[in-house]
Amino acid sequence: MIHCSYNSLLMGQIIQPDWDMFQSDHECAKFHAGSRAICGGPVYVSDSVGSHDFDLIKKLVFPDDTVPKCIYFPLPTRDCLFRSPLFDQKTVLKIWNFNKYGGVIGAFNCQGAGWDPKGKKFRGFPECYKAISCTVHVTEVEWDQKKEAEHMGKAEEYVVYLNQAEVLHLMTPVSEPLQLTIQPSTFELYNFVPVEKLGSGNIKFAPIGLTNMFNSGGTIQELEYIEKDVKVKVKGGGRFLAYSTQSPKKFQLNGSDAAFQWLPDCKLTLNLAWIKENGGVSDLAIFF
Repeated sequence: MIHCSYNSLLMGQIIQPDWDMFQSDHECAKFHAGSRAICGGPVYVSDSVGSHDFDLIKKLVFPDDTVPKCIYFPLPTRDCLFRSPLFDQKTVLKIWNFNKYGGVIGAFNCQGAGWDPKGKKFRGFPECYKAISCTVHVTEVEWDQKKEAEHMGKAEEYVVYLNQAEVLHLMTPVSEPLQLTIQPSTFELYNFVPVEKLGSGNIKFAPIGLTNMFNSGGTIQELEYIEKDVKVKVKGGGRFLAYSTQSPKKFQLNGSDAAFQWLPDCKLTLNLAWIKENGGVSDLAIFF
């Protein structure tokens, strides 16, 4: 994973870096799957026949074999450069990328295993295998690196969704960073979505995407704001989540009224089914 991220730094300007395969039934499979989810490239596994964790694979891949890819190649955040996320007992590997309507940072505790130059083999370093604390901030996503993402870096406010913890936070470019302690061989994916003010500005809204997918933001295919209304195209089946400061007056799914849930903590949710005839894409219309 670490080698893949630094290879992206070196080679991403000329090719789409490949993040290699992993085994879905390995004890660290989820750890590796989290990084592949935001790698911006293809996802593939090297499983033995009959040795698959399909529940894990479904968090990466749609039923039609496509993936909710990021639109850029992943890069380590600047505070990870010239550090040792394997052996220094203090550095969490953080990787950022873009989705079409937001950014994402993956934080991975890779400490504790790697190449031993003396023994000339890979081995564990138990003194490094421990929980590590780090900070994450929206400004670590380098929005100006891609023209299509540059405008998102100018937002006044962002909603931050932690994919593994399943919690929402609000952040501005001048907010204090989020603090996190990550256990060995675990990770967190931070989705940053610009908050839009609807109507006269008393309603705030931001779509997160499908929370059952590792790259939640990658499931948002299209997004349009029309005064106090929102239109969203979402690919995939599962639990759609949006940040909304008010409950909608009406929610339509593929042209028909749909039952939704809105909670005072500003979580707006709706369950979506995979409809093969629509290519798995659901049309959502939200009216305030």
